[in-house]
Amino acid sequence: MRKYLAAAAAAVLTGAVLTGSAQAAGSIEPMSATNCTGNAGMTDGSGSVCIIVKGSGLKVDSVHVSKKSNNRAWTDYARFEFSDGSGSYMSGTVSAARTVTKTVGTNWGLNAADGSKVCGWWAQFPNKKACATIHK
Repeated sequence: MRKYLAAAAAAVLTGAVLTGSAQAAGSIEPMSATNCTGNAGMTDGSGSVCIIVKGSGLKVDSVHVSKKSNNRAWTDYARFEFSDGSGSYMSGTVSAARTVTKTVGTNWGLNAADGSKVCGWWAQFPNKKACATIHK
């Protein structure tokens, strides 16, 4: 597992929340976001891709990317990137049975810029991204 870090963006911690982007539907919890795109039964094998972001204020405690496919077994690796340049992550290779959901990610512990996005995807399907927007 590799984690790439750049300088953390300046943060204003008072009153900020994480919310899902309009790009992907999802349920929003206070101070966190879970957003998904696609569906597990897609015939191209891309499945359902979700990004799970936990944090408080503009501080992002952890980011995880999950995938589930109901139509075939798969092997892939996940990535996520922050649009403000504060960092990115690439998982090791993951293999899953046909109906298994796999989740990979890392504890982050850095601040993100207000209005920045974090998007996650799987390498074989780079155009199937789930995103969350971080804002005050």
